[in-house]
Amino acid sequence: MKVIVDKGIKSIQEIISLLKGFDGIELKFFNSSDIKNSNIKDADILLVRSTVKVNELLLTGTNIKLIGSATSGIDHIDTDYLKNNYIKWFYAPGCNALSVVNYVMSSICFLKDEGMFDLTSSVGIVGYGNIGKKLKTALDYFSIKNFIYDPFLNFNFLVDIEQIKSCDLITLHVPMTYKTEFPTNNMIDVDFLDDIQGKTLINTSRGGIVDESKLINLKNTNYISDVWINEPCPSNEIIDFALLATPHIAGHSINGKINGTIMLIDFLQSYININDDQKKLNLEVIKNFITSEDKDIQSKRDIANYNKEYDIKLESEIFKTKYINSDTSNKKNIFEEIRSKHFPRKDIEI
Repeated sequence: MKVIVDKGIKSIQEIISLLKGFDGIELKFFNSSDIKNSNIKDADILLVRSTVKVNELLLTGTNIKLIGSATSGIDHIDTDYLKNNYIKWFYAPGCNALSVVNYVMSSICFLKDEGMFDLTSSVGIVGYGNIGKKLKTALDYFSIKNFIYDPFLNFNFLVDIEQIKSCDLITLHVPMTYKTEFPTNNMIDVDFLDDIQGKTLINTSRGGIVDESKLINLKNTNYISDVWINEPCPSNEIIDFALLATPHIAGHSINGKINGTIMLIDFLQSYININDDQKKLNLEVIKNFITSEDKDIQSKRDIANYNKEYDIKLESEIFKTKYINSDTSNKKNIFEEIRSKHFPRKDIEI
């Protein structure tokens, strides 16, 4: 069995080299840019990151039977094509949920330092999935009043969208959907934006959830965003407009990436039928590896720790300056370069 692995998957080469049970498995490690149809013809399994587009162009004529992605999202995977061609797939939902929470908390810490938020301000959370749940826990810890909207759930503490609009800060944690009962594409439209003028909106979900053109015209909403329409070439106007702008790195903490790697390896072990006893031994090896890599997780006892661990203001300033001043032909390179050089940061445990 031949497995093609993206070298960019955090520590995957080092971890697999320490594990037992992979006898007879041929592992080939490629840079993302080299994962092309011509290089994977005879492979059985393909393990990727979000930078690899998994579709007919990549897979046609190959022997691939399983796709694994060390990511919490699947925008880069044509799941319909996989289904129609009987190719199994898996991903790592929730692997970087805490990373995104830390990004939001770093944003709040920045706003607090700038006098735009205090601990009596209220936060509206749109979406109560992996991220929304962890964010509520963090906000509750600091006694920051928060309200949650999720039309797909039926908990008695949930509120309607109008109450979310009344909050001082609104943060989005929903997938991009189109043909559902409550589609999120363009969910934050001109009417919504009219109702939250003068407030703060944080978007770590997907660019198309917010109507950027209407947002720019309103001028007086504080917009913090990590995601953009037309990535990796968003408009100069929306980057310049945003109070804080970052190149899709909210989930890119060291811990989040390692979590995705571990979930991917765990599924791979099951797929190739490594027995339970060996999987338990491998799990201990992985735990020891993580412990050696991650010695200094900060405490959440002080909200300022979020700013100490990750300086979101500095990253925004670097991104804005380089991106806005770059030639149109070089926008993509600048976006991806800054994304790849994102400051190493560890999650603050909740």
